[in-house]
Amino acid sequence: MRTVLPPAPPGGAPPRPPAPPRVPPSALAATFQAMRHRNFRLWFFGQLTSLVGTWMQTIAQNWLVYQLTGSARDLGLVNFVGAIPLVPLTLYAGAIADRFSKRKIIFAMQAAMMVQAFLLFALCWAGVVQVWHVMALAFLLGAAQALDTPARQAFVVELVGKEDLSNAIALNSGIFHGARVIGPAVAGILVAYVGVSGAFFLNGASFLAVLGGLFLMDASLIRRARADGKVGDDLLGGARYIRDYRAPKAIVLLVSFSALLAMPYHVLVPVFAKEILGGGAGTYGILMSAAGVGAVLGSLFSASGWAVRRKGMALTAGSLSFPLFLFAFAFSRDYALSVGLLTAIGFAFVLQNAPANSLLQTIVPDHLRGRVMAIYVSLFLGLMRIGGLLLGLLADSTSTTAALATAAVASLAGGAAICAKFPELRKME
Repeated sequence: MRTVLPPAPPGGAPPRPPAPPRVPPSALAATFQAMRHRNFRLWFFGQLTSLVGTWMQTIAQNWLVYQLTGSARDLGLVNFVGAIPLVPLTLYAGAIADRFSKRKIIFAMQAAMMVQAFLLFALCWAGVVQVWHVMALAFLLGAAQALDTPARQAFVVELVGKEDLSNAIALNSGIFHGARVIGPAVAGILVAYVGVSGAFFLNGASFLAVLGGLFLMDASLIRRARADGKVGDDLLGGARYIRDYRAPKAIVLLVSFSALLAMPYHVLVPVFAKEILGGGAGTYGILMSAAGVGAVLGSLFSASGWAVRRKGMALTAGSLSFPLFLFAFAFSRDYALSVGLLTAIGFAFVLQNAPANSLLQTIVPDHLRGRVMAIYVSLFLGLMRIGGLLLGLLADSTSTTAALATAAVASLAGGAAICAKFPELRKME
């Protein structure tokens, strides 16, 4: 049927047919909205491959240390050693990320981490690995992560812009935790059948994916923010910003408290797998994969719908439910129940951390983003590793159940106190 247009006014052009009504994107399209950016697609798939390898190494390294020493304290100590370079390097890393190409910084640090993985593989393959080797390489890995992570956190907005930032951060979280599903499961199989060296080798090879993605990016599409000349050289600018404004202060305090007390739970999972549930490396891999499954579900939930519109409420809900599920896991003696609780723990972990990351990057000025994210990441990683050391020491002096339950209760009490002190946090969008 032909559309009959009204006659054109004298001397004017004929009117155009009315535009069709705009169709809102489907829920699925909205969930993956950031994937419309080519550079982000390269980043997404490169990171996914690399992080699968990283989780394989994490599982294999913890199992290696537990085999060598049989000590929960040493598991915490190895995790702590990796945090030592974070504090002195983090402010410089943030300032560097604000002033130089984040893409080049990330490329160099990812290459350094690849070398670290291959060195660990060589030591294990040759059969000469000792605990001090693992600690030394964990220290070097921590130094590379201190320079890499702030740049990676602040790089996402340059790939997608602020309009797709929340979605991209949630998908980025999905990458990280999706790798937690695959990496531990594969690592459990590898460790059981070929030893830890295979996991370390595959982790080293996996870095080629992210290096290739960075190399193939279109530099003209990267939306690099200009440094502010007045504060560009000020290493403490990010710390002062967090101190002076309630919103970023509340977010950083809440996540820091959780990082110290609740997040280090993974340090004790090998002990739960072997001594409480009576399993081996395969059981350990399945338990960590269960947390990964929950985290993937949490990432998809955080990328669309209610969690996008109510980030502050999601952050609050995640911060309080995370230690509750952790407390229940501490007393579980049933394998299926433990798997289910770890799935819930993974979901709550992301429900806390994806909105926190998104809110912080959204409210921080462009010229301070690298430094603020450097502080956030250093507190997140540093306190989590300090907490791992304390948790291991507490487990050695009491029991794994008592240590984990105590940490969960303290995390819940602290999180509730922070949420009460900053009620505006729940209303943030």
